[in-house]
Amino acid sequence: MHHLARLSALALTLTLLTGCLPSVYDQPYPVEPVTLPADDAAHDSPVEWWYWVGHLETETGRQLAFQLTFFEAFAPPYIRVLGVPSHYLLDSELVAHAARTDLDAGEHAMRQHGVIASGEASRDDLAITVRRWSATRNEDGVSHDLAFEVGGTLFDLTLTPTKPASLHGDPPGIQTMGPGGVSYYVSHTRMAVTGRLTQDCVVRPFCTYETVTGQAWFDHQWGDFRIDQFLGWDWFALQFEDGAEAMLYLIREEEGYVEAAGSYVTPSGRTIPLTWDDFTLEEAGVTWTSPDTGATYPAQWRIAIPDHDVDVTVTPMLADQEMNTRATTGIVYWEGAVEVTGNRPGVGFVELTNYDRNPFEEGGIWPGE
Repeated sequence: MHHLARLSALALTLTLLTGCLPSVYDQPYPVEPVTLPADDAAHDSPVEWWYWVGHLETETGRQLAFQLTFFEAFAPPYIRVLGVPSHYLLDSELVAHAARTDLDAGEHAMRQHGVIASGEASRDDLAITVRRWSATRNEDGVSHDLAFEVGGTLFDLTLTPTKPASLHGDPPGIQTMGPGGVSYYVSHTRMAVTGRLTQDCVVRPFCTYETVTGQAWFDHQWGDFRIDQFLGWDWFALQFEDGAEAMLYLIREEEGYVEAAGSYVTPSGRTIPLTWDDFTLEEAGVTWTSPDTGATYPAQWRIAIPDHDVDVTVTPMLADQEMNTRATTGIVYWEGAVEVTGNRPGVGFVELTNYDRNPFEEGGIWPGE
């Protein structure tokens, strides 16, 4: 409280002296070519996030899935606190979400660190920390090292890209967000995972350790897009057994989808942009309603990408993989491990946002209808 009071006093003093305080919102965020690995670092953009999701197998054969996410947002001047623009009171804040899904036991655990948590995101390289959670560049200059704890399990993972980074959109790296604008969007669609899980670690000599291997997906988006300008979005990240991947990104309004795009990534690493004329996505008549939030989600999909010989069904590996993050980001979303069956089997992750505000009902407007 005293910290906020000092910030408020300083902001008001500077306002009297200068008439205003600068904000990252003062000018449209520049559109420039993506440069890697430099652009894995944080940017002075209004909003930014880094997502890692993946499937793991322990040395004893247990099947797990994980999520680690960091969000950074600058205070928008159009939001006011007691009449004072919010960016006068604070600069930017980092929050973090994590989840562990035990696919064998059918258990999902999540955790979040809020706005009051200490955090830092480097502008020079991939180096993000929120409390004791971190994502950093490995000393090899390529891999990502992740450290986080959720559900009583401490994850120490190294993720190594096995193919070139994918720059989504057209031009490469610029992805439409429908009525929200456009976003820089870069992925590593397939990363080999090695690492160790630590459990039951109240007394260190009696901790339980397990080594893990697996595969993961990394997403990084940043820019001045506005996620409050549409109802929600659905995101699909599919990793096929033959080494190819597909990313689909669909923007929703109350009447249904209003924008859809994506990418098909060949086994050799070529990223091919997709418009919603290039694929179809239909819900398969299965839903799940959260007992916690009341949100109703679609829970199975049929996806076809004819030009790339994809005709698959996508099914959650566990119904309850919901992330109730109202305490940190103000939203509820479903982020879960999925199985892919059909002519291109594999695994993946799906993200579904804001179905608590507008529960899913069959018969919505889907691409191509």
